[in-house]
Amino acid sequence: DDLWLHDVAGKSARRLTHDSDEEEVPTFSPDGTRVAFVRKNDLFVLQVATGVETRLTQSGTEHVYNGKLDWVYEEELANRRSGRSYEWAPDSSAIVFLRLDENRVPSSPILNFLPVHGTVREQRYPKAGDPNAIPSVHLVDLTTGRTTSIAFNPDDLYVAPEFSWTADGTSACFLTLNRAQTELTVQLLARTGGTKTLLTEKDPHWINSIEPPRFLKDGSGFLLLSERSGFLHLYRFGMDGKLTNAVTQGRWLIHRSPELDEKAGLVYLVGTEQDPREQHVYRVRLDGSGFTRLTKEAGTHSLDLSPDGSLFIDSFSDSATPPRIALSRADGTRVALLDEPVNALAEFRLGKTELGSFTGKDGTLFYTRLLKPADFDPGKKYPVVVFVYGGPHAQVVKNSWGVSSLLDEVMASKGYLVWSMDNRGSWGRGHAFETPLAGRTGKVELADQLEGIAHLKKQAFVDPARIGLWGWSYGGYLTLYAATHAGETFKCAVAGAPVTDWKYYDTIYTERYLKTPKENAAGYEDSAPLTSAGKLGTRLLIIHGTADDNVHMQNSMAFVDALMRAGKDFTFVPLPGQKHGPRDPAARLYSNRRILEFFEKNL
Repeated sequence: DDLWLHDVAGKSARRLTHDSDEEEVPTFSPDGTRVAFVRKNDLFVLQVATGVETRLTQSGTEHVYNGKLDWVYEEELANRRSGRSYEWAPDSSAIVFLRLDENRVPSSPILNFLPVHGTVREQRYPKAGDPNAIPSVHLVDLTTGRTTSIAFNPDDLYVAPEFSWTADGTSACFLTLNRAQTELTVQLLARTGGTKTLLTEKDPHWINSIEPPRFLKDGSGFLLLSERSGFLHLYRFGMDGKLTNAVTQGRWLIHRSPELDEKAGLVYLVGTEQDPREQHVYRVRLDGSGFTRLTKEAGTHSLDLSPDGSLFIDSFSDSATPPRIALSRADGTRVALLDEPVNALAEFRLGKTELGSFTGKDGTLFYTRLLKPADFDPGKKYPVVVFVYGGPHAQVVKNSWGVSSLLDEVMASKGYLVWSMDNRGSWGRGHAFETPLAGRTGKVELADQLEGIAHLKKQAFVDPARIGLWGWSYGGYLTLYAATHAGETFKCAVAGAPVTDWKYYDTIYTERYLKTPKENAAGYEDSAPLTSAGKLGTRLLIIHGTADDNVHMQNSMAFVDALMRAGKDFTFVPLPGQKHGPRDPAARLYSNRRILEFFEKNL
């Protein structure tokens, strides 16, 4: 749990900390002379040359975090990218950080049944309608030792977990989001004290993008990602917060954070302009002119721009090609293939993944993927396993390696077709494609899935009487919703780690789409498979890790109780000690085997 400094050139390592506590989320200062880190929820700075430590905060306790995120912030606002919530000033002379006080957040028990007497771990987990952690923003000037702070009244709001700094380092930038997540404010906190609002964005449904702006080194303004057009694009603003121009625009969206070669006035980004199922690298000038696609192969590309902007690294794959890593010049010209790993699956007869589409009754274009067995015979009729996710911020139909999982491949080798579609509510098609599920989940997603299955059944090689369904997490939720609202469509269903009633899930995610239970009681009731458990209309297997700290086991236990009281038959498989997805190889293998055996027995 200590920090070490590795000298790449000298191939040597030097230990920087010597204590029994864990040093978390370490980050070099921009000049490389210091390292910041969190220990026991307090923020420290260490001099690399001497090892001398400076403790910047004194308030860290079990439930007060400095520069580090609590569970729900890391899961739902940072999207698991990092638990860090502090940022160095560009001249390395100051740090801005987030403090979270979760003492008022209710706790939930995570049980370990395996010891003789069992153990309980209490997790501070705010469920829909509960109080959240109290946030505050703090700026420490390392030269003077002065700390500038801002608290919020009322304190029932969110502070985005990432920060940025103005080019001159005089102010740090932070973003706040109201609890309903419909109003975003971009603000500056000066080293000398005081705040200034740069701009405010509003959305009647919810705001997705909470990434801090990037301030231009010439002091002329900043770049900000926004969905103000209905698609995630990059905009340039002046320091007065007034819009200068849209850097990108169109009915497509940006994936990940753009990268900037400010000296050349160029922005590099990954986007879906070519096809929403693909990701390509593009280049555009800051004024929005010269928009150019730099990658050619159909599929999924990534971007890592060199510091001087002359080169970029691209990791490419498609549904039939494992990732390979290439080096290209800034204009997209290939320089070298850096790595093309041996396909570890080459010895196996893999199925063929086909990407398709169909048009719904209302004219909506939906995308699909179908995995066929390696020995597919168009003259035969095959049973189908429908894999579903269906929730926000996810796509299951993409032209990338691994879009058909290894479990999908095993199912195909057993003679099943594996089919999926992205219904409304899914990511990748713009904000308007997501928002139909605002206020009530399940209904729209299921209606779209049923349209897709009706389209699928028209294929001559599909056995319409043998359709199975399965999903995990939101996919487990949607599986239960389908099994209790359209069970006759499916011969059997498997729900992994499902939410069964949104009142059991966390504040930030749930309220983004449903608002609070007090504001939308009918929406919660109508969205919950739990309230319809007595209408279960197909054979059902539920799998859940007993130590799941994301979707608590409470969800499945409540649903099992409702099924039992309704006299419904079902199969329930707990995974002892496992979290939201089984991490232990034995548990993962066991879970996959139970899923496969269930389909073989019932489909």
